[in-house]
Amino acid sequence: MFNKLKALILLLSFLTVIACSNDNSVLARDEKVTTASNHERDVQEMYRNIDTLKRELPSVIDEVTTLEKIDFDGTTVTFGYRLKISDYNASERKELETAMRNEHTKLACAEAEVMQGINKGFDYQYSYYDLDDSKVASFEVTKDICDNLNKADSEIEIGT
Repeated sequence: MFNKLKALILLLSFLTVIACSNDNSVLARDEKVTTASNHERDVQEMYRNIDTLKRELPSVIDEVTTLEKIDFDGTTVTFGYRLKISDYNASERKELETAMRNEHTKLACAEAEVMQGINKGFDYQYSYYDLDDSKVASFEVTKDICDNLNKADSEIEIGT
């Protein structure tokens, strides 16, 4: 009689474990669906925000820079700027592109709205054109780039 009771308790424990593990897989599936629906909501919100910003274009940023174009393809926000410069040779253009990429990537990664978008899975693309419609600089800002930049900045602060 004691062995039958032990066997019955073991069987019930086993069935309970199986039932719980099935519930977890349903919960995991529900969590994936919720995550997917949250992302879709974020994408729709970004489309609305971009549409609002487009109505304000062109937007003069400073005496040299005008934001002329904003697009969103569901994953990447693209900004197109016009710079009031012209007649740059190839080496000057490369030097300017490097300086702009370094400075503007740091600025973008420090901007709360950009980081909010990056944390929602969006990337950012920045393109700058001169008055002759030649590309002066183009670069992207992604989660990996910002994470690496922030990590490097943290290491510098720790080292000082």
